[in-house]
Amino acid sequence: MSNTGHQPRSESPLHYGLTSQVTENASSSLVVREIHQGCHLTLRGDSGDTQFAHAVLQVTDVTLPTKPGTYIRSGNTSIYWLGPNEWLVTAASDALSLESALRQELKGHVAVVDVSGGQTQVNLSGEQVGSLLKKASVYDFGSWAEASDQSGRCTQTTFASASALVAKNADGSVDLIIRRSFSDYIMRWLLDAAR
Repeated sequence: MSNTGHQPRSESPLHYGLTSQVTENASSSLVVREIHQGCHLTLRGDSGDTQFAHAVLQVTDVTLPTKPGTYIRSGNTSIYWLGPNEWLVTAASDALSLESALRQELKGHVAVVDVSGGQTQVNLSGEQVGSLLKKASVYDFGSWAEASDQSGRCTQTTFASASALVAKNADGSVDLIIRRSFSDYIMRWLLDAAR
């Protein structure tokens, strides 16, 4: 096989769907856009171990969230609480570099798994986000979706009959982290809702 000097082209799961269709309705009451985070890592360890928490902070510059249903963001890196000993780390950095740095610093019974190829992230903003969440999920978002002081909250739930991690941002927008295999379905569902 000859080397032509071309790098393989990397496309996101929603490359064709969100770039080829209108993702914002006329009144801007719902805006749907993909967030290009190059790194999604599942992290497991003991949250009660101060050395573990310190090592995660040293590598990511993000404090490990220990309260159920919360996440913490610093810059382009976020850590989402998934369970008592499990988190999802998303970052704009290279997955291999971050995974290697975590593996080098973390000691003991821990796990770091690169799940970047299996997930994508979508941001929802606009006046209708609360209504959309109520329609899309069996989870009772209630004031969670509408209160401005509820940023930093997240939950794993169903979203339009698929599974998703839903996170509330400080600006009132909501991030969805979904499996790559559901991305086309979720994108079509969201575009229909935006209309």
